[in-house]
Amino acid sequence: MLVAKVTSTVRKLYAEMLKFGVVGAIGVAADVSSSNLLWKYTGLSHTVASIGGTCVATVTAYIGNRYWVFRDRPADARRREMAMFALISLVGLIIENSFVFVGDRVLGFHSIAAANVAKFVLGLPVAGVFRFTTSHLFVFPESGGAGSGTGSGTESDTGPAAGPNGDDDGFSAQSPTTASAP
Repeated sequence: MLVAKVTSTVRKLYAEMLKFGVVGAIGVAADVSSSNLLWKYTGLSHTVASIGGTCVATVTAYIGNRYWVFRDRPADARRREMAMFALISLVGLIIENSFVFVGDRVLGFHSIAAANVAKFVLGLPVAGVFRFTTSHLFVFPESGGAGSGTGSGTESDTGPAAGPNGDDDGFSAQSPTTASAP
C-alpha cells in the first residue's frame, strides 16, 4: 500500500515537473526575446531590461501554470493564489536578475552575450528550482495540502477525496468551493 502511494505520488510529481518545464520553456522564449529586444533597441540597462523580460515571462507562466500544469487544483482562492504567485515571482525575479546585476555592475561584463549567460545559464536554473518548489507547495497547493489554508486536517486518507482503494488521486466529485468549505 505504501509503495503504491509513493509510486503514485512520484508519477504525479514527475508529470507536474514535465508540464512545468514546458511552460517554463515557453516562458524562457518570451523572456529571451523580450529581454534581448529591450537590450538591443532601448537605452535600458541590462538589469532593467532583464527585469522587463522576466515580467513578460511571469505573466506567460501564470497562465500556463494555472490553466494547464495545476488545472486540477482548487481555484476558489484566486486572489490568494495570484498574490502568492506574484510574491514568488518577485523573489524569483530577484534571484534570476541578481546574476545579471553582478555580471554587469560588479564583474564588468557589459555585453548582451554576458547578460544572456548570467540570466539564462546561471540565474534561471536557480530561480526555476525555487519557483517550481514554491508553486507546487504554496501557490497551487493540492486540496487540503500544505499552504492551502483549507481543510480542518481531521480528514483521514480515506476521506471524501480518496479513491476506491483509499488513494488520494487529487480529484474530487465536489466543486472546489464546496470541497474546501468547513
